[in-house]
Amino acid sequence: MTSSIAVRHLPGWVVNGIAVTLGLALVQCSIGLAAGAQAAIATAVCASLADVVATTDRVARRVLAAVIASTASGTLFLLVRPHEAWLIPAVALVVFGAMLIQSWGAKAGTVSFAAGLALVFAMSLPASQPLTWERFAWGLAGSVGYWIWAVATARLLQPTWRHVALAASAQDLGALLTAIARQIGHPEDMAWQSGVLDAEAAFADRLQAARDLVFANDEGPQARRETAILLHLIDLRDLALASRLEVGPSPTQFATRRQAELTGRVVEQIAEALQVIAGHLRAGGGPVVDPAIEQAIHGLLDQLEDSARTDPCAAVAGVNHLLENKLAMLRSLQRLLEGDGRADLPCARSDLRRYITPDEWRLAAVTANLHADAPVLRHALRTCATATAAYALTRALPWAPHPQWIVLTILAVMQGNLALTLMRRNARVLGTLAGCVAVLVLTTAGTSTTFISACFLVASGIAHAYFGVRYSVTAAAAAVMALLQAHLAVPDSGFSTLERFADTVAGALLGWAATYALPIWERRNVGAALRQAIVALRAYAAEATALRDDSAGLPRFARQRAYDCIRTLAATRSRSLAEPADVRVPIPQLTAWLAAAYALMAQLSNLRLSLAMHAREHPTPAFAAAVARVSREVDALLAAGTIEPAPAAWPADEDERVLSAVPHLLPRARRTLLEAARVAAQAAQIEALIRPPADDAPPQPAAARGLAEARDDAR
Repeated sequence: MTSSIAVRHLPGWVVNGIAVTLGLALVQCSIGLAAGAQAAIATAVCASLADVVATTDRVARRVLAAVIASTASGTLFLLVRPHEAWLIPAVALVVFGAMLIQSWGAKAGTVSFAAGLALVFAMSLPASQPLTWERFAWGLAGSVGYWIWAVATARLLQPTWRHVALAASAQDLGALLTAIARQIGHPEDMAWQSGVLDAEAAFADRLQAARDLVFANDEGPQARRETAILLHLIDLRDLALASRLEVGPSPTQFATRRQAELTGRVVEQIAEALQVIAGHLRAGGGPVVDPAIEQAIHGLLDQLEDSARTDPCAAVAGVNHLLENKLAMLRSLQRLLEGDGRADLPCARSDLRRYITPDEWRLAAVTANLHADAPVLRHALRTCATATAAYALTRALPWAPHPQWIVLTILAVMQGNLALTLMRRNARVLGTLAGCVAVLVLTTAGTSTTFISACFLVASGIAHAYFGVRYSVTAAAAAVMALLQAHLAVPDSGFSTLERFADTVAGALLGWAATYALPIWERRNVGAALRQAIVALRAYAAEATALRDDSAGLPRFARQRAYDCIRTLAATRSRSLAEPADVRVPIPQLTAWLAAAYALMAQLSNLRLSLAMHAREHPTPAFAAAVARVSREVDALLAAGTIEPAPAAWPADEDERVLSAVPHLLPRARRTLLEAARVAAQAAQIEALIRPPADDAPPQPAAARGLAEARDDAR
């Protein structure tokens, strides 16, 4: 029990790294000093790359894919190595195939690198160790043995992964609220606005990882409770963004600066309460409510109400209403964690599986990328050409005894976009330098095979754990692995630390320079992504303003699709910042569009909240007609496709009277129309800026057919 609690206190990536190290150690100890021990541990390391925090079935598929890819890669190279004429073409084929594996998306990234690493391990073997059936069998035993370990530990650690994912989601939501609270005091500052966008993007990524783990589990009341907790966090995200919008574009909408400051402090205290919840989830116990935070929130709300009585302000009323909803949602979440609340779900649990990231491995995904404009194919071609040329050149040079190290660096540094390539280049060089120093220190402590093997296993676990957290540490551990593996394969060769660093620098520079060949600039795809996002926003607007009893889950599905599209554009913006200025996407306009899109999403959620709470109190044809007109106006604005869309037809007098009968509905409808106009205007500006100069055609609005398809998908 104590060990279980200790594990839950650790971040998920640390637990994952420990599990990988133990698995590799088990493979090593099982084989002992057998003749094929090095072959077994090398293939096990390749398989372990795909052993990440995921559901059991996903781990099984991904590690199996890594086993197949790495076995094929290493075997092909060793088969053709005796035939000099076939060696270079074989390297080109393996590298090209490894990069083409990325056609299956982000989930295949580790599988792709496993194939490349197996090639590097095969290159490290001296010519005196050819491929034999015995070596092949030991290698297969190592990889299959690790696959069994990965599946077993994934199943065992599922409860831990879910608790860690929920805790991380609560923590990142608290960070988002903190960023929003700070922006309330600096509403027009682009730096603070970018901070909110970055926090929202980080939370969206964390949220998707949690969905993949939590929604996949539908067994028992505990799974239902975890699902309800995650849904509460998702709804709190919408209220968090909405609270930022209620203050308007300027703090002067408050009667006094003090009111804006009090609002920001309330949001900060709610963020602190979420950090307490994150600690409870991480530890599996402890306090859910901090009395000091609760007291501070109530005190600040009282001060805000007193300020509104002294200096009347419409903004305070709207903010208070949202803060009350947010606190109610927070208390409901706290009751769930204490075991006092009912885990009610807004839709069938089976429907929630639609939120899970697809994990399909269809051949059609590969064939779909076999055309000249496909980013995956262009990346595969330039990586193949660079790695093959580097391997051929270094083999011809008398002072380059380790061509595989340059190939390894090229495979690690060259990525699908320039931003990640630059990050990998710098981290790889600095990490390799640190790793070489670490090897020099380690070799002073001992050079026995047992000690070197133990250091290799620990370095493997560290490299695996830090891969998605701090790549420079992964690079340092990888350098230790490469040097120790080369020494274990050929003990008389020494450790070659200086050569390792020089090869890394050369490989990093080659990989960086080759990124500019067949470039894949973000500008190429931003237009299509923008149009897809507009379609998704229109679909969510239609569902959020629908007055029907059978739509309990539909707005959620449409909302998630819209957020996914916005997240794609936010990632595009971040990556494009590293590109040359003349090929970047329009950064200011895209930043403004993202802010407007998040604002529209929050306003639509506010509108949906008001309708859900009060629509049944007004079951009149006039009310339904007024809401329908608002829905049509929002859709028309989003579909306008003009830089200066026509002013929204604000609700007519008769509609105003009907809508004003519902608390906060009329001002929210007006703000929704305003944000829709902003989204359309910014989208049209971006389309105009990215359109080729020869193209004088006006930007086209999102097609009605696309909207219909989005609605069908939501249903």
